[in-house]
Amino acid sequence: MSIKIIPQKQLEQHASNSVIRQIPLLFYPSPKTIYAHRAKRLKTLATNNPFSDYLNFCATIAEQQANLVKQNPINVDLSEYLNNENPPLSLSNRPLSTNWQEYLNELLSSITATTEQITLVIEQLKKNSVQQLQDKALHLLNNEFAHVEGNEAIFIWAALSVYYSQLASQIKGKAIAESTDKSWLCPVCNSIPVASIIQLGSNNGLRYLHCSLCESQWYVPRIKCTCCDNMKDIQYFSLDNELSATKTECCDACHSYLKIFDQDKDPHIEIIADDIASLILDIKTEEEGFTKSGINPFIFAQ
Repeated sequence: MSIKIIPQKQLEQHASNSVIRQIPLLFYPSPKTIYAHRAKRLKTLATNNPFSDYLNFCATIAEQQANLVKQNPINVDLSEYLNNENPPLSLSNRPLSTNWQEYLNELLSSITATTEQITLVIEQLKKNSVQQLQDKALHLLNNEFAHVEGNEAIFIWAALSVYYSQLASQIKGKAIAESTDKSWLCPVCNSIPVASIIQLGSNNGLRYLHCSLCESQWYVPRIKCTCCDNMKDIQYFSLDNELSATKTECCDACHSYLKIFDQDKDPHIEIIADDIASLILDIKTEEEGFTKSGINPFIFAQ
């Protein structure tokens, strides 16, 4: 099962789809609150954490993302992008404009108290032309991460996220279920997920993937590989115990893994912040021969 977004006014044509009535298939992001909440969680997790310095650095970026949304909001009519088979914000459906670069410029200017290495990265990015930045952004959006230096990618992606999350929040369309097996990419922007989450108070423990770019969340059934759709020989690893709120879901068919977070076991979980804070679990899982299928916008492997 995959998810497709259709214009709200066409919903009546799909009223017989029982999946729509049973469960919410898609949650659009709330950019006015998501970055502020993330920053707060990152600061909390930084306490007594081996990655505390980096968590605090990420919190600084998240705070600036929240400021960008507040100070320079987007208002766009996206209705024309809901009338075909492609995810509405995918590159094949809506080419990337250079508008996101305004967010990048403001973000780079707002980061002051930091390390000498990060200061150098910021200065290098400021020297890039509009076309150079556009090329780097397109490499990232096409999952060509090796073409962009990791420290630069963090800032570029942070600006892209502010841009895309606001666009996603303004889509006036509803999600319907389709009978296909390609459910691991975001139905809004076609990007890779960060991890999956069982939302607080979710009926029957429903699982949603969280988009690394536009921050939307979409439904994918439990005990199913989110990379190849395999439903056999799925195993789970955790650092603490079987009831841990943070686990890796590992597939023996494609040897990939993705974290799964359970807010019913820890209601304070913020998926991107907690993914960074649990990097030791990634290390242990990869030692077992599994490769992460998702990306965290603050961690770009080269």
